[in-house]
Amino acid sequence: MTLGVSSDTPMQAVDPAPDPEWAALVDAAHRNVNELEHFNHASGQRGSSWALPVADGAYRDIPVWSGKGAWLRQVRHVITDTDTGRTAVKQHRIGVETMIAVAATHARFADSTTGRDVTAAVATIGRAAGVSESVVQRARRVLRDVGMGHEVVRGRQLQSHEFMAAELHHGGHQRGAASVWALSSPRWVIEDTPRPETPRRIPARSVRRSQAHRQRRQRQQAAATKAAASNPQLSGRDTLSLGSSVLEKFSRKRELTKRAQTHAGATTTNTNRPLHTQRAAAQLAQLAPALTPDGHIGQLVDVLARTGIDTTRWSGRDIADALTRDTQKRGWTWPDAKSWNTGGYSVQNPARYAHMRLSRIDFTGPSPSQQRARIDAQRRAEQAARAAEAAEARSRAASADHRAAMRMSWRTLAIAANTTRSEGFPNDRHH
Repeated sequence: MTLGVSSDTPMQAVDPAPDPEWAALVDAAHRNVNELEHFNHASGQRGSSWALPVADGAYRDIPVWSGKGAWLRQVRHVITDTDTGRTAVKQHRIGVETMIAVAATHARFADSTTGRDVTAAVATIGRAAGVSESVVQRARRVLRDVGMGHEVVRGRQLQSHEFMAAELHHGGHQRGAASVWALSSPRWVIEDTPRPETPRRIPARSVRRSQAHRQRRQRQQAAATKAAASNPQLSGRDTLSLGSSVLEKFSRKRELTKRAQTHAGATTTNTNRPLHTQRAAAQLAQLAPALTPDGHIGQLVDVLARTGIDTTRWSGRDIADALTRDTQKRGWTWPDAKSWNTGGYSVQNPARYAHMRLSRIDFTGPSPSQQRARIDAQRRAEQAARAAEAAEARSRAASADHRAAMRMSWRTLAIAANTTRSEGFPNDRHH
């Protein structure tokens, strides 16, 4: 290359020599991450918190439960109709309905098939059941005494590798983990609990007779509608006048049809949708685009109404948070990605998919908004109590004038004491 003359040949970049120490550190970091991921997978981590792993064979001697509904029925029978349950409830000072509420909350966090893997903290169960942590502890002692609840792993602080595994699992800092419980249905409880009464079945002949009666009325109504459309002037009067026999006949048939539908158990849809339900549906559609119906947003409003969600307590954000937690708990993925084959969302029927997902979630407890409002109210009450205590302390404190007067009084007393001492020993210096 000549100085002062530009060259068209580009300069080749020289790759730096690889650093063996840096490469070893990267390999070690990859190995650590892989080991932690394998540890989380082997311990069956799920949900938004890290749970303590259960040792192999820990569930060997614990019978599985009979299902959520059957287990709760067994708990009520044991604590109300057996000497063991009544003694345990009396010993641990807990009411029957409070015990059932705490047991139902435990069942909500348990594995639906086995009743195991209850990893929720005592504070979480207490907030969901609306009781204090001490009540949850007393309820657990009752379940333990009757053999329907077992503490498989005791809660503790996490170790260093467990802390890193928890951070890898949910991305946050977690210092401790709650106990792992298993809900069980012992053989004696299953045998002692009476079976629920089977509802009386309606005979098939009555069902067929009702269906035939309804179909016959529908055919009569269709024939009347067709006759009115083909001959609008019956009896020489206007068919829309108040005295029209056609209008009276159709009104009478409409009323009879409505009575027949009510008698047959048919349901009617209320077109007046509450404003809070519409607001919750709009917010849910904004936060979960996969649930947005292709047509009108009213389809999602109808889904919320059919699933029985109280939208005065559960907002759209609360419902979306519950869906997210349920998705993480089941190990699923939100279907919110575009499908390259169809060019649209992978959910073919958003309204049906929303009904399927929402019907599997329990919305009977307090919503996250209510829990936050309760916590905020408790915090404000504590702040007000501290402010009142500080104000009372300030009111009991002495004023500046009072402190000055007290200092002057002590100074006067000190001068008088010195004078008295000097007068009592006049020749003290010569002795």
